[in-house]
Amino acid sequence: MESETKNSRLNRMETILHEKFQPVSILLRDVSLEHAGHPGMTKDSKETHFRLQMVSSKFSGRSTVENHRLVYAELGEEFKKGLHALEMDLSAP
Repeated sequence: MESETKNSRLNRMETILHEKFQPVSILLRDVSLEHAGHPGMTKDSKETHFRLQMVSSKFSGRSTVENHRLVYAELGEEFKKGLHALEMDLSAP
């Protein structure tokens, strides 16, 4: 695996999401700058807040909470490494 300095959190997250969910469509955006000035955010805070829109058959027959838990489980390591917030819009095809 590439080092974290060469592979941004955005790229790592996209790779994980593609591998685990085989999405029909996916849009993952870094919205960290929208949170500048919030408590805990410093000038060095990078790639901490993301917005995800994803359509995957893996979400069929599941509740919104179940879908969110699936994504959180797959991205757990990123939360341990500084990901702070992930806004999600998840659906089945």
